[in-house]
Amino acid sequence: RILQKALLRFKIISAYLAANPPRGQRRAMLEHLSNKTWMLENGEIVAVKPDTIRYWVRLYRNGGFEALKDKPRSDKGCRAIPREFIETACGLKQEVPERTIDRIIAIMENMQLAPPGLLRRSTLHRALQAKGLSKRKLKPPDKRDLDRFEADYANDLWQSDMLQGPWLPDPQKKDKKRRTYLYAFLDDASRLLLYGRFFFKGDLPALELVFKRSLQRYGKPVRVYYDNGKVYRANHMRLICAELAIHKPIHTQVYRPEGHGKIEAFNRFCVTNFIAEVKASTIRTLDELNQAFFAFIDVEYNHRRHSELKMSPKQRWLKDASRITYLEEEKIRMAFLWRELRTADKTGVIRLFNKKYKVAPDFSKKKVEVRYDPERLDQIEIYVNGNFVQRAKPLRITPNRAPKQTLPETESAMPSAKTDYLGWLTQQHKKEKTIPLQKPQSDSSKVLTEFIALLREYIDPNVFDQKLCTDFFNTYGPFDIKKIKHVLDTLLAVHPNNLHTAFYLENIQNHLMGDTL
Repeated sequence: RILQKALLRFKIISAYLAANPPRGQRRAMLEHLSNKTWMLENGEIVAVKPDTIRYWVRLYRNGGFEALKDKPRSDKGCRAIPREFIETACGLKQEVPERTIDRIIAIMENMQLAPPGLLRRSTLHRALQAKGLSKRKLKPPDKRDLDRFEADYANDLWQSDMLQGPWLPDPQKKDKKRRTYLYAFLDDASRLLLYGRFFFKGDLPALELVFKRSLQRYGKPVRVYYDNGKVYRANHMRLICAELAIHKPIHTQVYRPEGHGKIEAFNRFCVTNFIAEVKASTIRTLDELNQAFFAFIDVEYNHRRHSELKMSPKQRWLKDASRITYLEEEKIRMAFLWRELRTADKTGVIRLFNKKYKVAPDFSKKKVEVRYDPERLDQIEIYVNGNFVQRAKPLRITPNRAPKQTLPETESAMPSAKTDYLGWLTQQHKKEKTIPLQKPQSDSSKVLTEFIALLREYIDPNVFDQKLCTDFFNTYGPFDIKKIKHVLDTLLAVHPNNLHTAFYLENIQNHLMGDTL
């Protein structure tokens, strides 16, 4: 519930953040947003006052997306309105149905019918709604015609859609075929196909993989324009945009895909120029299909002259290359991690997708937040109260036996007498493949080297254990070296430097988890 509220608040302020109005226009922008209505998860329509929007903008700019989340109340469950006050409020509403909740609260407090501060707007609204006395009217649907539009610069707006692809042999059932699905992201201003990939499942992990690769290759968009499908409306897709400060996610209207024209035009181009060629090719596996698609995009589509742009999509995108904002690899990785709550058992073991993971004994019988990549469950991250505490790997009890040797599978060649254009295109792509623009990835090896050097400087060489320090860094790191230096200075002011290495690492861990030395 707290996350849903924060996402709604980000949705309301995203237009203001994207416009960033100058002095003299800010109040008008706030008044404009306050005239809009917003739909909650339960279908309720709400409006927000200008001062509230301004307060949320200030919170976001000072503390980011986390600042939009409500803090847990210390008096939870202790603020229920007594029945006599609810009956009084209902009587005031029945007397004059036009009275608002704020007006009812003011009347009851001014006339001393209720003590000041007792009545809360949200609580009273739920009480009146239960009595059938609080209901907001829905606005009529917008029937205006759609106009043609185009983003001013590259990465101002990205569009995405899913396209049904060709049928391929099922890798698990050789005598059956499976439908493939293409997810793709396209830049609105340049029509550049940022990244696309075929999958056997059109699920959320597939969409997020394509979105992630697009961000890694071509930087951050200002806005995204999604299809109205269920995966595009998933909470995690909205959370990713909020974490990466991608403002104002937009969805096509239901049964009105006309506004999604550019990605729809690409889909038609893909059907007639790529999928139709698959029938005449030797493609039999998903990997072969994707290799041919990458070649089709890099060699043909992105370098083909566009009739409206009068240049290729790649050339149009490169015109605005100086305006592109790239994201750090670690920030992208953190934003795409899935999140689940789990409670460790008495042995410090949690379960995730029928796999067991071992956490620190301090978290036995405690609830922790697990963040993970659904495609890479070989390592998960553990958070407590929003703070990272450790990484965990699957719990393995190794049997005392040698692994069974597997024989390599032989592939059968399938000759074709047809003209294999995609096969030729793939070979051309391998010869002329270029590396796309990409932000250099961050590397924690430098921080690890500094961490080991710092510990070696403070701890007696006779007791220093480098392997133990490296394992500790891989589980709980990376760290702020200045903070670690401060912990060691404080610790060695009281204790000698020839104790076991585990003693110093345990104190560092306690400090990072909020405990005092």
